[in-house]
Amino acid sequence: MIRLRKADTGVQVHRAGWVVVEPNTVLRDGYLLTEGGVIQAVGQGRPPRDGEVVDHGPGTLLPALVNAHTHLELSALQGKLPLKNGFRTWVRELIRLREAAGPAALTSGAKNGIEALKNSGCGLVGEVSSLGLTRDLLFESGLAGVWFREYLGGDPPADISTGLSRKGADFGPDQNPSLTTSLAGHGPHTTAPEVLKFLKGRTRVRGLPFGLHLDESEDELEFLTTGRGPWADFLKERGIDVRKWGLPAESPVAHADRLGLLDERTLAVHLIHSGIDEFEVLRDRGTRICLCPRSNAALHGRLPDLTGMLKAGLTPCLGTDSPASVDSLSLFDEMAFTARSFPGVAPETLLSMATVYGAEALGLADRFGALEPTRSAVFTYLPATTSTSKDLLEQLVHGTFLQN
Repeated sequence: MIRLRKADTGVQVHRAGWVVVEPNTVLRDGYLLTEGGVIQAVGQGRPPRDGEVVDHGPGTLLPALVNAHTHLELSALQGKLPLKNGFRTWVRELIRLREAAGPAALTSGAKNGIEALKNSGCGLVGEVSSLGLTRDLLFESGLAGVWFREYLGGDPPADISTGLSRKGADFGPDQNPSLTTSLAGHGPHTTAPEVLKFLKGRTRVRGLPFGLHLDESEDELEFLTTGRGPWADFLKERGIDVRKWGLPAESPVAHADRLGLLDERTLAVHLIHSGIDEFEVLRDRGTRICLCPRSNAALHGRLPDLTGMLKAGLTPCLGTDSPASVDSLSLFDEMAFTARSFPGVAPETLLSMATVYGAEALGLADRFGALEPTRSAVFTYLPATTSTSKDLLEQLVHGTFLQN
């Protein structure tokens, strides 16, 4: 059984058969010494101070996993949409079913999604909300991460909250201090350039992460590089005038770069058609990358070039994307799929994508992503046991410990 844990405020010693400090540092018969909910020391054998001993068992203590991109508002639609009839068909049906479900059902589904995250060892999330339904739910959940309010369309929004904050200050002192509220533009194929620049500007002056779907479909690629096509027709049906969007562009990444959207606090998601030219731009701008391989395969029959990204010096993290396009919110399922799809990528790298790189992408690497001194004592216990650290990492990224 997977258990997501937070250390108590007193002095505690958390023991387990294995402790994954970070993917390149794995300790056998290890411990975490915590105080005040913060890791004070990590090691093997006798800890430097006494405290309440919590023996978790022969399994593994792991940093809380990071689901850096998902849409919990769509949890109620899981398994209800066609995945093989083309992206536009999926989008149309999603809009129809979301409207038919109504806020109460969507909120109930999001609550279930939050529990699913916790039950699969996820402690940090990048939640993207276009309806605004999940903000309070996340603050109440105790999960850390970033809640992105997402905007689409052709006009600058008039209802942006004044509560953009790293610590949710507008929610009062008793609310979740590890959840950032920020903004996202859905993408350059759905959101007007002036709106995207406006949103990015609001987050830039506050030093907050900015979310952006980028290069996620053939429809987007055709639309941005020609200014025409089925996606242009779809936007026109939705009442969105694209005549002043500055198209055509060289590529989705080049378009986003020309708009000034790419820097070290932008989290660009998907990138399924991008290659070395785009990777170099993203690397030079310091842009954070999130990949959702299961969703990409289900909706588009295509995967991002993870190997090329790594060779270019990028450090992509992982997300599950919408529950309307995947069958679980589990990062273990996402890692296992990615490991099968890219067998040449080392287990240490895959686990980093689900921990260290995700915390960096969400701007929370000072407190999460690794079980190191000064970090928050939030971790996952897994029933994963073995005789070598190499085999342990293989178990974790392939999810084979779940089959025992």
